Amino acid sequence: MYSILNRTDTIIICLFLVIGMIAMVILGSWCNRKWREQDPEPKGGVNLLLGGLVALSGLTLAFTFGMSGNRLERVRIVVLEEANDIGTALLRSDLYSDSVRQEFRNDFKAYLEAVISFYDNTTNETLVYKAKDDAANAAKSLWARAAQQSKQPGMLIPSNQMVPALNSMFDIATEREVVLRSRVPDLILYMLFICVLGTCFIGGFTSSPLQLRSWVIIGGFAIITAMVVYTTIDLARPMRGTIKERAGRDAIVDLRKMF
Repeated sequence: MYSILNRTDTIIICLFLVIGMIAMVILGSWCNRKWREQDPEPKGGVNLLLGGLVALSGLTLAFTFGMSGNRLERVRIVVLEEANDIGTALLRSDLYSDSVRQEFRNDFKAYLEAVISFYDNTTNETLVYKAKDDAANAAKSLWARAAQQSKQPGMLIPSNQMVPALNSMFDIATEREVVLRSRVPDLILYMLFICVLGTCFIGGFTSSPLQLRSWVIIGGFAIITAMVVYTTIDLARPMRGTIKERAGRDAIVDLRKMF
């Protein structure tokens, strides 16, 4: 089950982040004015904290961006491998007689269409579960047919080719499921948000009274930071984000040409 953060659209998250950053700058500036009479000169240690927090925010953002980029690449590798495994198993159905070959190809076509439906409807939970059920049914039929043919006389060579290919195809489907379920931990994203918002608060607290020129800088910082955070989160959602993994999906769709 995905968390609320993972289910929320990335644009909404970044919109709230921009609002939160501006609000924290205003709050920090208000606290600065409130306490200025008690401590008219900000202490050097407080200013040093701002630099340290900015560095910590940058480190957290770079770490999160790296995790997101690695996840996108891992998904791409798994999907391409799945396309290769399905294609290999499909080709090995040619080792059987014409009637058995056609039955295998019918099951492979049902399996392939279920996999394509899964990739095309990753944001629709109902269609995703239906695609999984259809793929599971087609997989059972494929395995039952391969097991039945392995018991026939003279089918040792075709069975020794088909069975490992089916095993690889089923294994990569499981691996794909695990990879897609894994994601950047919510705790890391929350830590990133806290660092960014904390930086804005201390920046507002240690700054002089905000002028129009200051708001241009603050607005630019908030927008650019939100854009980087948007890219980071979107990379971690390779099947449903703006930056989608298309190469592997297109390779799987191209397998339709083999029928």
